[in-house]
Amino acid sequence: MISFLRKLRESLHQQIKENPVLESFPYWVAGFLVGGLAIIYSESFDAAIRLCRWVLTEHTSWLFILAPICFVLGRWLVEKYAPAAGGSGVPQVIQALSLESPRQNSEIESILSIQVASIVFLSSILCILGSGALGREGPMVHIGACLFYVVGKKFSRIWPVLEHRSWIMAGAAAGIAAAFNAPLAGVVFVLEELAQQHFHRFKTAVLTAAIIGGVVSQWLSGRYLFLGYPKLGVVPLSAIPWSLGLGVLAGIVSVPFLLMGSPKVRIWFGRYFHSRIQIAAVTGILTASIAVFLNSDSIGGGVSVIQALLFQPDYRADWTLVVARFLATTLSHLSGCAGGFLAPSLTLGAAIGSWFPL
Repeated sequence: MISFLRKLRESLHQQIKENPVLESFPYWVAGFLVGGLAIIYSESFDAAIRLCRWVLTEHTSWLFILAPICFVLGRWLVEKYAPAAGGSGVPQVIQALSLESPRQNSEIESILSIQVASIVFLSSILCILGSGALGREGPMVHIGACLFYVVGKKFSRIWPVLEHRSWIMAGAAAGIAAAFNAPLAGVVFVLEELAQQHFHRFKTAVLTAAIIGGVVSQWLSGRYLFLGYPKLGVVPLSAIPWSLGLGVLAGIVSVPFLLMGSPKVRIWFGRYFHSRIQIAAVTGILTASIAVFLNSDSIGGGVSVIQALLFQPDYRADWTLVVARFLATTLSHLSGCAGGFLAPSLTLGAAIGSWFPL
C-alpha cells in the first residue's frame, strides 16, 4: 500500500510538471471556500448592523447594556483564544509573510489558523452588534489568508506547492476580492501591500485565486457593485481645484486618524485601566453614547452612509457625522476587537467630500 501511494504521488508530480496549470488547483479549491464564507460573513455583518439599529430605535437605553457586553465578549474571545485575531487583520498577514517556513511554522500558525479565523469572525460581529464602527474588509483579508494557509498545508502532503507566502498572499487577494466583489481589487491589493519582490513567483495563482473568490461571491449573492450604481454626470474642469483641496483635507484628517490607532496610543489609553476588559467595556459605552447622542450613522463600517450620500438627494453629511465616524472608529479599534479600517476610511472621506461643490 505504501509503495502504491508513493507511485501515485510520483505520477501526480509528473503530471503537474507536464501541465503547470494543475499547480493552481489547490488555490482554486481555497478560492471557492473563501468566496462562500465571504457571503456568510457579509450577511452576518449586515444582520448585526440591523439588529443594533433596531435596538437603538426601539429600545435606546438597552444599547448602553448591549454595547459593553458585546465589546467585552469580543475582546475576551481575542484575549482567550486567538490574540492575533484582534485589530484590522492586514498587519497580522504582513507579519506572517515576514516569517520563514518551516523554521517559524508555530508562529505562523498562531496568526493563521481556523481558530484565528473563527475568532476574527465572531469578534468583529460582536463589535458591530455593540454599535462598533469597524469594517469587514480587513478581517476578510485575514480570514482568507487563514483558509488558504490551512488548505495549503493539507495539500502539501500530496501536492507539490509553492512556499507558504504564496498561499498567504493568494488568500489575502481572494479575501479582498470577495469582500468588495471585485476580483481585480484583490490583485491590486496584493501588489501594493503584500507582494513586493515575491509576486513574480506565483502571479498565476494569485490572479486565479482572486478571480475565483470574487466570482463565487458574486455567484452566490447576485451581481452587484459594492457601493451600488450611481449616475455620474460630466465632471467639469472647475472641479479640479476642489478635488485637490479635498485630497489635501482628507490627508490632514487621516493623520490624527492613523495616530489614534497606533500602538503608542493603545498603550497610553491602557494606562488608565486595570485590565483590557475594562477598556473594552468603556469603549463600548462611549461608542453607544456617540450613536445615541451625536449621530446614529456611526454604527457599522459605513457603506450605507456612502450609499445614502450617492443615492439620497436629501441626505447630507454634517459635522456630527464626520466627528461621530472618526471617534467611533477610533474607540472601536482601541477596544481590541477584530475589525477593519478600510470601509470606515472610505466613509469618512465620502462624508468630507460631500461638503465640496462640483
